[in-house]
Amino acid sequence: MRRLTPLSLFCLLPVLCALVIESETDASGTRPPAQVAGWANVGLRGGMTAVYLGNGWVITARHVGAGDVEFGGVRYPALLPSVVQLGANVGPPFPDLIVFRVEPRPELPPLRIRPTPPSVGDAVLLVGAGRDRGAPTRWNDHTGWGWGPHSGLRWGTNRVSAAGIAVGVVDVRTPAFAMRFDPGETPHEAQAAVGDSGGAVFIRREGRFELAGVLIAIATYPDQPAATALVGNLTTAADLSVFRRTLTALLRED
Repeated sequence: MRRLTPLSLFCLLPVLCALVIESETDASGTRPPAQVAGWANVGLRGGMTAVYLGNGWVITARHVGAGDVEFGGVRYPALLPSVVQLGANVGPPFPDLIVFRVEPRPELPPLRIRPTPPSVGDAVLLVGAGRDRGAPTRWNDHTGWGWGPHSGLRWGTNRVSAAGIAVGVVDVRTPAFAMRFDPGETPHEAQAAVGDSGGAVFIRREGRFELAGVLIAIATYPDQPAATALVGNLTTAADLSVFRRTLTALLRED
């Protein structure tokens, strides 16, 4: 396992809000990104985020929990007996991932789940719901932005900065990868914030965007002021390639 060196300098927090996007000066981040069919598959779940995989199945972070999900302004009730804890076969601590079914099934295309782990340097597209970018801020020589007052589904970009890691928050341990917030490194550099839990991370492969991860946590500096996104912070996502066989089997069930 590759060690995520910067993580030792940070405090891990569950992701509970929306993407802070460096370039956001208008509403461009709230419009569907070009050539990403999965945008419509990302929905609202109890003020946080969930992703529709297909065949009635939804995936989100375990700390978000199962429940009704809204896609495209339509609410889809959850079938709570259908909840599956991913990784339950290996025992605790469990990964921060669950899947469950909704009924009726959204008329959305199934997502293609990435079959291999991300590599450092891979370009990613993040989609989550919650508050936007606020005013510029500075703390202990670290620059960044506060979280803004407006909520809504939005997207941003980043690159994988560490892969093959394990993210532990309280009683969970999740195979994951991380993305460092470095404004200017990608066209719409984004950092997750409290509320993006359950959001999607897409990576393009062979001309198609695949669902590579689910947003689970952020890493901030010790004593960093609340409600801020600073240069060097990390966004972490569960690596879905680890669970692809299980997810593929579920998606085939009737």
